[in-house]
Amino acid sequence: MSPETAYIISKAEHLLKLARDVNDGISYGGSYFRLVDDIDLGGASWRPVGYCTGPFDKREFCGVFNGEGHSVKNFVVENQGNKSSGLFGYIEYAVIQNLYVEDFEIKGGDSAGGVVGYAETSSIASCYAEGKISSVSSSNVGGIVGLASSSVIENSVSSVSLDVTGTNAGGGMCGYVYNGTKIANCEARGKLRATGFDGAGGFVGIVKDSSMENCHSKVALDCAECANTGGFGGHIRGCRVDWCTSHNDVASNSERASALAGGFAGLTSGFLTRCAAAGRVNKTGPKGSAGGFAGDIAGGSAYACYANGGVTGEGSVGGFAGSMECSEGSVTVENCYCLGSVTSNGNRSQSGGFVGMMNRRGGEPVVMRCYSFGELSPLVKGFTVKQSGGSIVDCVWRKDKPGFNHECEDGRGIQEISTEQFGDRDFFAGINWSIFDDNGVWRYPDEGAPRRPHLNGVPLL
Repeated sequence: MSPETAYIISKAEHLLKLARDVNDGISYGGSYFRLVDDIDLGGASWRPVGYCTGPFDKREFCGVFNGEGHSVKNFVVENQGNKSSGLFGYIEYAVIQNLYVEDFEIKGGDSAGGVVGYAETSSIASCYAEGKISSVSSSNVGGIVGLASSSVIENSVSSVSLDVTGTNAGGGMCGYVYNGTKIANCEARGKLRATGFDGAGGFVGIVKDSSMENCHSKVALDCAECANTGGFGGHIRGCRVDWCTSHNDVASNSERASALAGGFAGLTSGFLTRCAAAGRVNKTGPKGSAGGFAGDIAGGSAYACYANGGVTGEGSVGGFAGSMECSEGSVTVENCYCLGSVTSNGNRSQSGGFVGMMNRRGGEPVVMRCYSFGELSPLVKGFTVKQSGGSIVDCVWRKDKPGFNHECEDGRGIQEISTEQFGDRDFFAGINWSIFDDNGVWRYPDEGAPRRPHLNGVPLL
């Protein structure tokens, strides 16, 4: 079959037949479908196209569905139990493109997303989702896709309100992403209220062994008892992430001993370049870590990244990272900075202007050419609380507010400098920073006060 001989979808009855056929075992592999008109389902209860409860109980859609810029709207997916939920429940070797899914409400499902519940080895391109998702016991929930493996998601936007309780992952765009999935040129909007998830993020809850590029989160997060909460990703592991941003505040309330919250990532062992976080992080609960950019950097690296928003917490708190535990390998943080205020509400402070606690646990933490510029509360050290191991090289912090420098044991360490010194280009050149006007890693802007080094080639928040 070819696009020229595609099945035409022009009314609700056609969509109902597609769902019925797929759920009866017709996968439509190699078939094409064209949506030639907007379809309003009139608030009806919708049975998703396909489902998956496990490797031996699934009904997959394997065709190509081209929405051609039209919409399917006004439907409700009732509680699916452990089945996947969405307009499409489960797709495999499929393509969904140019489709608007609007004014929907999804009530539960083990993998739930506005467009697709579970995508396996498939492509989702130029799609838009706007609606509501709620659940009390779901495992993977996302505005566009709940669960994605070995797939491509690109040029898509989610604007979904999620109020979910679960045990695994919830995100404004995708819930759980893994196994070489590629996401590019996407944006998540709306809000996420999550309870109990291992990973909750404005863009993605948990992402493993995949990549994301030019993706952005504008989702307000309010999370309770979640293990890892991030403005962009709750848990980022083994991934390459480039030119991605989070513009949203992060509120995390958790009594979990290892609860993490960050303006960009709750927990990361990925390779992050040219990423930025602008929202404020407010973590309550006496344990865990909170950072303006990341709660904990457990492995991998952060290069040319920054955090604009302030951070408040009770455990380990840092303007850039709450902690660098190195539990998943060595960590390098290079050419990064933070601007927001750092406030510690804990009686036993493990808080620093840039990173709260550095700890060697099977790997080596290294921080090079980074700075902290924000105001510090009295319990916060100038740059870091040095717990065990690691190197800090050619780093500075602004000492115009209370705070105490904690010198490192090796390398050139940390210098406390004034606001005036931050405006001195020659000072930074003297400590091995490459400062140029138009190229190089760092630059000084022509205007703006107070003057300080800026990064070249990063998103502006």
